[in-house]
Amino acid sequence: MERFHVESEQELRLLAGAAEDAGIDTVDVLLRVNLPSAGDELGGAALAMGGRPSPFGLDPEAVERCLPLLSPGGAGGPLRLRGIHAHLASGLDAPAQVAVAAAIADWARKLSERHGLGITEVNVGGGMGVDYAHPDRRFDWAVYGRGMADLALRHSGLTLRIEPGRALTVYCGWYVTEVLDIKHSGGEAFAVVRGGTHHIRTPATKQHDQPFQVLLGDKAWARPWARPAVRDEPVTLVGQLCTPKDVLAGRIPVAELRVGDRVAFAMAGAYAWNISHHDFLMHPRPGFHYLDA
Repeated sequence: MERFHVESEQELRLLAGAAEDAGIDTVDVLLRVNLPSAGDELGGAALAMGGRPSPFGLDPEAVERCLPLLSPGGAGGPLRLRGIHAHLASGLDAPAQVAVAAAIADWARKLSERHGLGITEVNVGGGMGVDYAHPDRRFDWAVYGRGMADLALRHSGLTLRIEPGRALTVYCGWYVTEVLDIKHSGGEAFAVVRGGTHHIRTPATKQHDQPFQVLLGDKAWARPWARPAVRDEPVTLVGQLCTPKDVLAGRIPVAELRVGDRVAFAMAGAYAWNISHHDFLMHPRPGFHYLDA
């Protein structure tokens, strides 16, 4: 069941050479295609990787030029075309995802029929929408499932594959950190937390406010000065890095937040730690704790 998803003629030639050097008779390939014709469906995408000029995938005419390299024993040696891959966008809702999938599957079927390719698989991508501003709004898997089932009936004989992306795990992780300082500047409140975007880079990357909950600490304040705190006012939560971009959430109203309290940032189960600049300023890395539900 091994499949190589290939994005350029150069990659095809390198793969063919590597397979021949290893003495492999057949290598199954899916060509990644960038379909400009699907661009109209991508208007609501949080991140578009196709439907426009892109470093990802092959233009349709380039796919046609690659076909002679994809018949075992031909110019491509051991390479065999099994299907098409077209991950075009992330962040679409269910109806838009189904519409994009339909455009990809229709194009792949026509390509296969035109050249007698006998394509058996189409990867229609994914990147199901995740709404950080409204965590309770979830991707409608039921609508998507019904749409994909209808699409599979239209394209009997094709195996349709999807890439669910962050929507499967993003709700399963939390980033919990401590408030180190609270201060006011220019009439606005700032809370400095232990850690920052070198631990969870998602809000800086996507330019959103990471949703959070305040966990009030129960330890008595033992310092000889008043405990810094904000009550019933907006606060911007920032990290410890020496950059104004180290912002986790901006101007969010809170009932109460004090030095020593904890803040639990939700939706940290995907594209959080693993995309962060871990060693920036050499701060300690966070601990990881796994709970068995």
